Order: sequence, then structure tokens, then C-alpha cells
Amino acid sequence: MSAKLKKLEKKIEENQKAAWYENNLILLKIRDEKIYKKKYGTFEKYLEDRWGYGRVRGHRLMNSAEFMQIAAKNMGENVAKKGIFGNISGPILPKNEGQCRPLLEKLEHNGERLKVWAEVVETGEKITAELVQTKVDEFLESGEDVPDIEYVETDIKLGKKNHRAQGTGKNEWYTPQEYIEMAIQVMGHIDTDPASSEIANEKVQAERFYTLEDDGLNKEWHGSVWLNPPYAQPAINNFAEKMAAEWQSGRIDEAVVLTHNYTDTKWFHTLAGVCDAICFTRGRISFVNPEGEKAAPTQGQTFFYFGQNIERFLSIFKKKGMVFNVG
Repeated sequence: MSAKLKKLEKKIEENQKAAWYENNLILLKIRDEKIYKKKYGTFEKYLEDRWGYGRVRGHRLMNSAEFMQIAAKNMGENVAKKGIFGNISGPILPKNEGQCRPLLEKLEHNGERLKVWAEVVETGEKITAELVQTKVDEFLESGEDVPDIEYVETDIKLGKKNHRAQGTGKNEWYTPQEYIEMAIQVMGHIDTDPASSEIANEKVQAERFYTLEDDGLNKEWHGSVWLNPPYAQPAINNFAEKMAAEWQSGRIDEAVVLTHNYTDTKWFHTLAGVCDAICFTRGRISFVNPEGEKAAPTQGQTFFYFGQNIERFLSIFKKKGMVFNVG
């Protein structure tokens, strides 16, 4: 693997859970410069093997990142807001791929997309995918003719590390207490948390927990397990495979696993294929940092349950979303 590819991939792995924009700009750079080609052959194979992205999801994310490049370069001061990315003043941009999707799938070109996005921002309302869809529909009904604009590429700067680094034991975004308590209601207690830190375990109260330095992937897991793995690849794939192996070994009595709901990925199917029940959350969970600040990822979450207390899990978690017995 080339040193340049390693450097770019390391940047993706260091990014916070919600840093979808920068991560997908990096993927665009890998694609456009064909850095993947020597090892993987095709970009689709690279997305699947290295990051667990199906073709459709991968290209949706990168198309959204491309649009955000254009919006960042072309939106006027009338839609500017301080603090969208760090302390930088700039235009209000979509917060996730779902807000970009109606623009990309329904409109002809970037001129139309910028026109509609400006109208979304100027409403002053809370921006949601539904609001974007409404404005797209209104534009299409109007029949207005808008000229296209030139695409402007933005280079990726790889200097300073993201201060919200992601990884087992160094993930500074923790699960809200109420969800941990729900898991304890199901299992009675937590014996093992294999992807944790001393700060996180103040809330989880697991009898045994492993930090980044401990490397929970190389330890046996026992009893009742709570797992909120690091969400970067390849870590999440490795933790999903480890979870499945530990469950099938019989060392685990019960487990609750929390991830994003990337239903098209290999690791998601690994967990879904061996668990006994699932909860798809209604809305998104806002994770919490040590200062008490909250940040929601770009998609909803999934709880996987492993164990015999299926009805208890369904009863407790149904208040947070759709629950299914899959055992």
C-alpha cells in the first residue's frame, strides 16, 4: 500500500463519528487520484473491502461531499454562519447525506441545487431532509430555469489531527446514560465492556473493561457484554467479527451492541446474522463528550441483542424505536 494511501486512511480513522464531510472528501481524493488502484483494482472494491460501504451508499456519500465543496465555494454571505466547522465563518452547509439526497436525486445540476439550498437556509427553520424535499418539490413545480455553475475542487489539507479522535479507548463521545441503563435493565448488570475507557466506565460500571491500550480484540469476553465499538473502519468490522465469534464460543451469556444503522455493510450483516433481536432507533442518538456537549451523527442507530431475554429486550427498547425478534 502506498504511503499516501496510508496517510489518507489514517486521517479518516482519526476523525470523529460525525465527520462525514471531511472523510468523504478524503475518499474523493483517493478515487480521483486512483491511489486505491494498485491494491484493489476498482474503487467499488476498495470501498467494500476497506470501509464496508456498498456501492450505492459509498457513491451517495461522495456525491454529497462534492456538492458541499461547491456550496462552500459558492454560497453568498446572506447564508453565512459562524461555527459550522470549528470556528470558521462560512456558509450553512448540509449536516448529513440525507439533507443532500433530495438535491442530488431530483435536480438536474448544481446551479439548481444551490438555488434550492439557499431557499432552504433562508427559511430560518430547522433544516431537515423533509424541509429540503419540500423546497425541491416547490422548485420543480415552479418550472424556473436556473443556469448551471462550474465545479470547483477543494484540496484536502492533512496537517493537524482532529481533536475528537476516534478509536477504542480514545473515543471522546460516550453513550448517554439512559441507553446504558436500558441495557442493564435487560441483562441485570454488565460484566464486560471491550471497547471502553476509564471515563466511559464511570457510567457503564462494567466489572471488566478494555481500553485502546488493553486491546479488547485480543481478549476473551465473558458474561454480560455492553459494546459500543469505534465506528471507523477497519475497527468496527473487527469488533463485529469478534462479537460474533465470542457469542458463538459460548463465553458470553448476553450482549447489547450499539452501532450506526448502516444496513448495507458487511459488519452490520455479521451482527444481524447472529443476534436474537434488533432495535432501530427513532431519530438519532446524541453522543456526549467529557464536557457534556452533545453531537448527533448523520444517521440513526441500531441496538443488537444477544441472549435469551428477548421479550424483555423488546419491551424495554420499543420505546426508542422499532424492535424485531430475529432469533
